[in-house]
Amino acid sequence: MTLLIKNATIIDGSGLAPLSRDVLISGDFISALAESIPAHFADELIDASGLCLSPGFIDTHGHSDVSLLAAPSAEGRISQGITTEIGGNCGLSVFPVTDLNREHLQELYKTYNVNISWRGISDYAFLFNSRQPAVNFASLCGHNTLRAALGGYERKDISASALKAAGALLESILLEGAAGFSTGLLYVPGKFAEFQELADLMKALGSSGKIYATHLRSESSSLLESVDEAIELCLASGTRQLHISHLKTAGKANWYKLPALLEKIKGAPLQISADRYPFIESMTSLSVILPEPYASMDDVSLQKLLKDETSFASLISALGEAEKERDWDCVRFVSSSSQKFESFRGETIKDISSALSLDPVVVCAEILRDSASSASAAFKGMSYDNMISILSQDFVCCGSDESARPLDYSIGRSHPRGFASMPLFLSLLKNSIPLPEIIRRMTSLPAKLFKVQGRGLIKPGYFADLLLFDPEKFISKADFKNPHCPAEGVYKVFVNGKLAFDEGRYPERAGRFLKVF
Repeated sequence: MTLLIKNATIIDGSGLAPLSRDVLISGDFISALAESIPAHFADELIDASGLCLSPGFIDTHGHSDVSLLAAPSAEGRISQGITTEIGGNCGLSVFPVTDLNREHLQELYKTYNVNISWRGISDYAFLFNSRQPAVNFASLCGHNTLRAALGGYERKDISASALKAAGALLESILLEGAAGFSTGLLYVPGKFAEFQELADLMKALGSSGKIYATHLRSESSSLLESVDEAIELCLASGTRQLHISHLKTAGKANWYKLPALLEKIKGAPLQISADRYPFIESMTSLSVILPEPYASMDDVSLQKLLKDETSFASLISALGEAEKERDWDCVRFVSSSSQKFESFRGETIKDISSALSLDPVVVCAEILRDSASSASAAFKGMSYDNMISILSQDFVCCGSDESARPLDYSIGRSHPRGFASMPLFLSLLKNSIPLPEIIRRMTSLPAKLFKVQGRGLIKPGYFADLLLFDPEKFISKADFKNPHCPAEGVYKVFVNGKLAFDEGRYPERAGRFLKVF
């Protein structure tokens, strides 16, 4: 099957000026790119007059490791032009799986109703491909999952023998095709890892030449020190590429640190890149606001603990003491499996507390008791001006920091960035940065950083992951009340040469797991 796209304005992903070219697709690949290709060369013809053709967007930071198995249609990805996602971020990949972390992962992802039957990257990839997902997917190996596979989630230290085994296991996973190594040093058990543990593990990463992606230990009060730690880890282990996840200055007291942050990144003696979503409300587990000892518990264990009334009362007391100055109008309840709070999704904790005549601390505690493992919240605490400055940096890619979800809410509710990151990234930058450069940072730059071969450019021999759209109409109306709104201005999306999106229809799913070597 051959397809000819004629009369499109080609923005090829390289950052160079647009060209008027015809593109011929044969099977999975772009077979020709020329000023004029005769129509008889193809079985099918698309006249793209007035539209732009670009490579499909690459979501540099996603969490669709299990959601793509549960709902492979991934309308939230395809409808905004995403054709490839990098997963396994923030230290959370879905491999390796052993008896020490399988039950935890099964509970963590229980709303997806997927049996975690695999052990490593190859059997996960086999299952992934059998589901015929709409988008391509490459995955990092997550430190939290790796550590828990050998030591569980409760151990604050790791034995020398377990560390050696973890290093060997990481090395084998990288050889099998993982895109790199990620850490989530805010989360259990990653937060327990000291510098030397990480440096020793990352020696396997350094020898592979692959990327280190990190959710920093702190994005707020210890932001600069956390960046120093990440840089020093790379230097100590021989890792040449550092990628900072969802780069931000969290909390008003830290907004002033942006100039020093950018100077530190640009002055480091290694290649540093980052991703950022174009929103000033973050989203993560609601449990991140908890004080100790609850902060050192994983969400599955926390939910079990809170079934005990005495423990629940103790949590309310500890949370109330720790959160005296908390502005609950800046904490937005996004999603959980709790039926009691289902109607309040998208509302702030302050608004929920007013509606139920409950103290905000009690509302928060009840949500966690009902569904800590699935409770997510959005937090206001970022500067709009800082966000624009970060997005404008030439080393920053777009990442949704979300899971691929269908239009319905059958497997949970997205932050609006799940459907809107790409159009908003482009619209926020297009008045100050040339469109080809913006597209480069959404296509070929992430492909280069994560070594995703044959994607990110419109070039003969490359896979036909393509987006036909109107940049002037490329917008999204997704918000916290109605987050699952497809982007506007997208006409057709191709994945591996197959038509995945066609003006509101989803004809074919042709994504695959991408091993990186």
